[in-house]
Amino acid sequence: MDLNNLRARLAPRSPWQAMDLGTRFYRRWWRQVTLVWLLFTALPYTLLSALSIGLDSLWPIVLFWWLKPLWERPLLAFFSHALFGDYPGAWTLLKRFPAYGLNGLAGQLTWRRLSPFRGLLTGIWQLEGCRGAQASSRIQVLLSPPGQRAGTLMALMVALEQVLLTGLMVLVLTLVPWDFNMEFSVWFSEQSYLHLSLAALAWYLTLTINEPLYVAAAFSLYLNQRTWLEGWDLQLGLDRIGRRRRVLGVTTLALLLMLTVMPHPAPAAQPEPEDPKQAAIELLAGERFMPVEIREERQLRPSLRSDDKDSWWNRLLDQLFNSDHADRDRAGGDWQLPDRLVTVLASLVLVALIVFLLLALFRNRGALKGGRSKPMEMPVSVAGLDTRAESLPDDLGSGVEQALAGDDVRAALALLLRHALVALFQSHPTRLTPGATERDCLNAYRRLLGDDARVTYLGDLIRQWTRIAWAHQPVTPEQARQLLRRWQQLSSAEAAS
Repeated sequence: MDLNNLRARLAPRSPWQAMDLGTRFYRRWWRQVTLVWLLFTALPYTLLSALSIGLDSLWPIVLFWWLKPLWERPLLAFFSHALFGDYPGAWTLLKRFPAYGLNGLAGQLTWRRLSPFRGLLTGIWQLEGCRGAQASSRIQVLLSPPGQRAGTLMALMVALEQVLLTGLMVLVLTLVPWDFNMEFSVWFSEQSYLHLSLAALAWYLTLTINEPLYVAAAFSLYLNQRTWLEGWDLQLGLDRIGRRRRVLGVTTLALLLMLTVMPHPAPAAQPEPEDPKQAAIELLAGERFMPVEIREERQLRPSLRSDDKDSWWNRLLDQLFNSDHADRDRAGGDWQLPDRLVTVLASLVLVALIVFLLLALFRNRGALKGGRSKPMEMPVSVAGLDTRAESLPDDLGSGVEQALAGDDVRAALALLLRHALVALFQSHPTRLTPGATERDCLNAYRRLLGDDARVTYLGDLIRQWTRIAWAHQPVTPEQARQLLRRWQQLSSAEAAS
């Protein structure tokens, strides 16, 4: 590795500056690195997405997510070559993958898969070629101070991935002209093949941007950590000084040879003596008598700065930042504002915790005394439907047929849903919030009754109700009558048992 061929200036940077340098890497080579990502992941992701949709399971997509360390290896290989002016193509990286992509991959896909330092430490196996104990010692070295913020980078990229994915899905839902795609309730309750395909495509497009950016930022953190620990910037500076000295030596030797060969000119007139006063000024202004000192300290803005060094503001800042324990001991003072401040804050937190526990005990004093809890009540409205028992007709079948006779399938399904919810709550009370949706009620009864026939019926009824009420898709009167007959049979069986 020849550091003199680097396409970036090496310098000890803060972790945030190093991450910013990684974003510059991505902006510089985003076209090439996107092609590398597509070549390695487009076909596997397409096959796994098709398998996920066909099996109606998320496990193939989870497998692609788990294999992220595998998909990141070619991206790191490209960035590590591009930094030195070599731009390998996607096919070249594919053919060379066994040489750079297998070392340490098994560990990153098993016990190191969830490590927040994955992007920082990948270079140990892929770029340095370390194995076994050597790799373990290199991990300890790279994770030593100064801090590298690799875990923070991982958290930021996960948050960015979620924001991009949500924004892209909302954009698709907004632009698609179909009415049923405008409701998130339909999106999560009726997952059709089209919905799953759009979600899978949105996640892959998000990864196409997010993964190369993460690899570039992590690679920049890796370079910055090695610059701090190994002094790469000093090595480059010394190399430049050595080259300049070699050039200066060759030039000096050439001048000496020219002076020995060339005839000596006649002696020139002696220059006028230099002014002693000016010479003394230059001597006193030199580094020997007036050295330059660079200091890094906190200072107030000019608008807040005071010429009074004994003001309360300067004393406060001096106590907070610039005074150590030895200075305070010499001054005879024992006032330490940070310690007092921490004590006061800790006391406030403790008092707030005690008050919270007392309020919780006060609210639940009936349960602690062994008293009977308040009986559960059916909310008067669920998903915008009136669920009071007195609001239902005495004859469910007549009410449904009357609504169907007026060609109002929506009213018929609403009546069936209200009657089913009230009947289930009367026979099996469960806690339902006033703002519960149809899906919340279904999930509550699934947890309570499992795969009971009435719960299965409620799921089918809610599916048809969602189609006509939210997705504005037609439901035939015959389908409504079939749901009515099924409920009457279930009610008869329940009464007989």
